[in-house]
Amino acid sequence: MISIRVSKYDLKYRDENGFYQREEWISYHDIGREFLGEVLTEKQYLAVENSYLNVIRMLYEIYPSLILHINGLELFDEDDDRWHENDAITKEKVDKLARAVLREELWCKLIDENVEVHFGYDYYMYIVFKTNYSIRTVINFLKYIRRNNLFVEKRDVVYLD
Repeated sequence: MISIRVSKYDLKYRDENGFYQREEWISYHDIGREFLGEVLTEKQYLAVENSYLNVIRMLYEIYPSLILHINGLELFDEDDDRWHENDAITKEKVDKLARAVLREELWCKLIDENVEVHFGYDYYMYIVFKTNYSIRTVINFLKYIRRNNLFVEKRDVVYLD
């Protein structure tokens, strides 16, 4: 099993204990607020959010028959009936669901027998390769993440059952 943490946070701003040292936006709800002397625009936010979606969609390229399932669903609006526990999430549906999670409309894990995607606080995302992967595949995936201007750390997933 290989577990990684994906984020928008540049590793050069972590201290010796791994704590991030810059005050940056951490939520969709931060659009319009100032960080590091600059107001976060929706366009800037969407560029980062789309990078996360690109990474998740790449899993469907690695595993062509991949169908992720919702696990541990927490709805923050009890009237939201778009998603249900164990819903099958195909490549065509994953953007809509992942956007909802990243925008803190709900929380869940996306699971399959081969791979899992977990979402953490402060715009962290965890990916766990469980089975049917090669080291070459993982290395290429890590390069893809970096090409999407995101950063990777080897990290145990805190949400793994």
